[in-house]
Amino acid sequence: MRSLLWGAVFGMSVAVAAMPAGLAEELRVGELLPPSAADAANEAWRQAGVCVVKSPPASAALSLEEYPVDLCGGGTPETVADHDPCDGGDAICREDFSTGCCDGIDADRPSRRFYITGIIGASFGALQSGGVNTEGNFPNTGRATDSLLTAGGAAGMAFDRADGLLRLEVEGRGRDALQGQTNSFEPPTATYFYSVRATDGWSVMANAWRDWYLTDRLGLYGGGGIGAGGYRLTVNDTVVLGYGHMSGFAWQVGTGTTYQITDRTTIDLGYRFFDTVSDSLPLTLGSSGGLPAGSYLSNFYASELLLSVRIYEPFRSRFSR
Repeated sequence: MRSLLWGAVFGMSVAVAAMPAGLAEELRVGELLPPSAADAANEAWRQAGVCVVKSPPASAALSLEEYPVDLCGGGTPETVADHDPCDGGDAICREDFSTGCCDGIDADRPSRRFYITGIIGASFGALQSGGVNTEGNFPNTGRATDSLLTAGGAAGMAFDRADGLLRLEVEGRGRDALQGQTNSFEPPTATYFYSVRATDGWSVMANAWRDWYLTDRLGLYGGGGIGAGGYRLTVNDTVVLGYGHMSGFAWQVGTGTTYQITDRTTIDLGYRFFDTVSDSLPLTLGSSGGLPAGSYLSNFYASELLLSVRIYEPFRSRFSR
């Protein structure tokens, strides 16, 4: 009986050893139990990608295909014949990366991973005006609105959590030009408006995002960030004008949905509310060679819809096996 068993084990080992090298590279290897009388069987199953061998066969009548195994730390021993090694592997891996499970998420994946993100989207921006035009001693009022293109990128570190990720990152983005008009002053016979143009919009933010997994691939996240932002502002109502660089403290909050295409690639559809602190632009009389004419206070804010593609471990060709 024992000779029959060792004959079956030897036959399986020879078949596994003859596999092409390319296939062997794709096999997952799990943790084996301490050496026992089933060492040869353990080795055969290890090379075949089975995670943990629990016990030797009870008799020669029990074939290797019915060998009791604990796949991916799944609990009660099952047989290879009635268990899909890749079924549920993602969820098990996320709970414990040391289990050596068999699905697309690699058992050797680190719990802390560097990533980069490319961002593009629409920014529905508004520039709120304030301050006083001293030529007529009237307040500047109203706001200019425009739909802008925004694009940029981020780099950060993702930390695994039991139900998702904690991501800390630095983000930089630019924004297209905003053009519109705001109110100047209203003499009895005419109404004056500022022609407003804000160009070279930028922001640099330090963000913290918390991701929650809904399924193996689908997730939600929320968070926000603080930093700085600015733009180059030009205003002109044909009597007074101003030009200068606006900058100051900025903040944002946001939420969104993520979808994991592969273990290392995630797409992200998100919403942000972005805001900057008001800054003041000196106004001068256009016809007097630059005599002071008050100030124009501006504040830029926007609702933004962003599409992002996030790549984890971008400088590694593949994870260690």
